[in-house]
Amino acid sequence: MSKNTYIIVAAVAIVLLGGFLFLQKGDAPQEVAFEPSTPPQSSVTITYTNSGYLPREVRIALGGTVTFKNESSRAMWTATAIHPTHTIYPGSSIQKCETPEEPRIFDTCKGIAQGESWSFTFQEQGNWGYHDHRRASNTGKIIVE
Repeated sequence: MSKNTYIIVAAVAIVLLGGFLFLQKGDAPQEVAFEPSTPPQSSVTITYTNSGYLPREVRIALGGTVTFKNESSRAMWTATAIHPTHTIYPGSSIQKCETPEEPRIFDTCKGIAQGESWSFTFQEQGNWGYHDHRRASNTGKIIVE
């Protein structure tokens, strides 16, 4: 064998060994940082501003209450998604506004003035989208666990 052949064989061996070691390193156990799990809250306040809902997403316990406080310069009409029917949260519908069922639906059924608030207690687990009926692009999500 010539000197060049030995050099080529050695170079290929080094590349293969390096690749093997690189792949083995990828299989090594990785440290995982665990964050302590915080239990869902029993009550949460969401503030409505001229820019929309803050925070846009909250997590609450089953049976927990969310209060929507209007700190914007206009009335808010908070309701479950989907605009305009408000039927995503079980049992809710804009058609139930001004009926005896109104207190049980996720819908203010009217504008809530600046400085006022409205609360809803969630009796169904799931991820529930909501919006401002008058400004449907202002949205958020309630996660009920």
